Amino acid sequence: MRIRRYKKILLPLLVALSGLQAAAQQGLGPPVLWQHFGIGDKTDLLPGPALPAGTTGFTYSTSICPPPGHYTILRRVNINGCFSDEWIPLSSDYNSDYMPSHADGNMMLVNYTTQATPVLLYVDTIRKAMCPGTVYLFNARYINLDRPAPCELPVRFPVFAMNIENESGQVLFTDTLRNGLAYANPSMGYKFTEFGINFTMPNTAAKLVARITVIPNSAVDCAEDFAIDDIKVSPQGPRAEIRFPNEPAGTTVKSVCYQHSSAVLLSGVMDPFYTNPALQWQQTTDNGITWTDIPGATTNDYTGIFSVPDTFLFRLSGGELDNMTNPGCRIVSNTLKVEVNGIPGDISVTSNSPVCSGQPLKFYADGGAAYNWTGPNGFYDNIPFPQIYFSSLADSGMYYVDIITRGGCLARDSTLVKMIGIDVDAWPDTAVCKGELVQLQASPGMLYEWTPVKSLSNPAIMNPRALPDVTTVYTVKVTGSSGCSDTAQVEIKVRNREEVKAVMEVSPHLCRSYDSLLFREKSRGKIESWYWEFGNGIISTDPGPGIQYFTIPANQDSYMARLAVTDTAGCSDTAYQLIRVEDNCYIAVPSAFTPNNDGKNDYLYPLNAFKVTGLVFRVYNRNGRQVFESHDWTRKWDGRVGGVLQTTGVYVWMLDYTDVSGKRVSLKGTTVLIR
Repeated sequence: MRIRRYKKILLPLLVALSGLQAAAQQGLGPPVLWQHFGIGDKTDLLPGPALPAGTTGFTYSTSICPPPGHYTILRRVNINGCFSDEWIPLSSDYNSDYMPSHADGNMMLVNYTTQATPVLLYVDTIRKAMCPGTVYLFNARYINLDRPAPCELPVRFPVFAMNIENESGQVLFTDTLRNGLAYANPSMGYKFTEFGINFTMPNTAAKLVARITVIPNSAVDCAEDFAIDDIKVSPQGPRAEIRFPNEPAGTTVKSVCYQHSSAVLLSGVMDPFYTNPALQWQQTTDNGITWTDIPGATTNDYTGIFSVPDTFLFRLSGGELDNMTNPGCRIVSNTLKVEVNGIPGDISVTSNSPVCSGQPLKFYADGGAAYNWTGPNGFYDNIPFPQIYFSSLADSGMYYVDIITRGGCLARDSTLVKMIGIDVDAWPDTAVCKGELVQLQASPGMLYEWTPVKSLSNPAIMNPRALPDVTTVYTVKVTGSSGCSDTAQVEIKVRNREEVKAVMEVSPHLCRSYDSLLFREKSRGKIESWYWEFGNGIISTDPGPGIQYFTIPANQDSYMARLAVTDTAGCSDTAYQLIRVEDNCYIAVPSAFTPNNDGKNDYLYPLNAFKVTGLVFRVYNRNGRQVFESHDWTRKWDGRVGGVLQTTGVYVWMLDYTDVSGKRVSLKGTTVLIR
């Protein structure tokens, strides 16, 4: 086990890296040596296999947290928790332009303990052919695994020597990371940092050896653990760059359809560097695992004709003309992708049919980059998931969609939509005067729900009567036998705020053969016009027509008076009054009556008081006690008091009233009750 002294001293995060950190590189070629420790399996967190014997001086461990002096091979996974959480979490910052399928694979993780002698980290022979006089870059990616907090001063970070040797072990080129591999910066997401050395291939046919060694360093046993990845030796030279000249800047993928036999232009440039420069376009169809030269494609521009569905990656390689037969002596550009689409095959077109009318009708399409929908009732849309938010029965039918790939290949599919339920209508939309009933009507169904229920005679029937006070929009939900429902609305506008009501005040009696009546208008509402018909042949439009005179023929028994009024909103109402003709309007009280129920002279009352107002009729017995009182001349005394028959004798009556001229009249007399 490592020895730790946990004195909590917070060290500054050392982010300045020196030594053999790679100089600003230009273009690179495909590696002649590349140790990426395997791709690994994203679903398998188990360590990868051990390195071949003699490759490293550290001992292999299958633990994610290997013990001191050991290493393991694993994917970039979270190693928080190792050694009481002394190690940082790891994240990847690497993506390969040379072999995209190998990006974000395994790494070599080392639990290093300070040694008195150098420890071999990695060694390998460069077996691919190299070109004398060509500049190469020997580099790798490193990261310190330790957190600063557990370490006490002074701290010595791990130091690496990177050597290029011949097969006899003679060091031809070397450099050292002098200040050591400092703590990774958390603000940068704990990224790997690249270090390397440049060297020129000597004029020899012998193979070279790449070696990385951990240099002895005496200090506190802390901050020495690290991980390494992507150990490479690559040709180095000028920068080369390619693009799609007919596409927006930054376009890295161009899609075409094989049906069109499309011509795609790629354009490249390589900076000046070589004495006798040469270019060669390359392509791959296996995502960068193998690259092949395109015959005859040796200029800055390349035009490809694509008539077979596939995916192609392209890059431009360059080098000295004499070395172009050896890919290990070239530099390469960035990569561009051409996707040659076939007819969309993995497509799907569905809907949520059957759907109740009135509910959202939804469509779903997949498998393309663009979509064109058509259907009944002029339906059109160009998105993968269109909707008809308020569907109807008329939306039933066949819907078609053209599914188009990025390259323009097209496939057509369809889906049959069945709508169920009912299309509901409601009527009438109309304007009424306040107080006017309206018969509402809805389409046939099984259940009805009208809202608002206020002012409706019955909200659960097809045709309720409505009496709205104000303008109201009524909504009806009708449910059919299928269980689907739909709604409709009807608007009833109320034209006036106050109900118009025609009211006339007039006596309902005329006395033969000549008489007069006073007509008064008592209507309600904002009245602006009046129309009177009195029955005597006279018509008036005055609000107060006053007294009307009647010469009554012998055969005239009654008259019908009419008042029609109209308010400012155009609403109208009519009042009618039947006026009876009386043969005798002389007011008199009988001098005797016989309350014996024989139908003759059974009651005592003032006769013919048709037109008087404010009438009071009282009867007193001989002792002066009041036995009857009435304010309505048609209400008569039957000779009883409290249901008890009164005795025969003389009774005194008193009569007060106001006549048609407004004069108050008082009369007094006697009558005889006879049994």
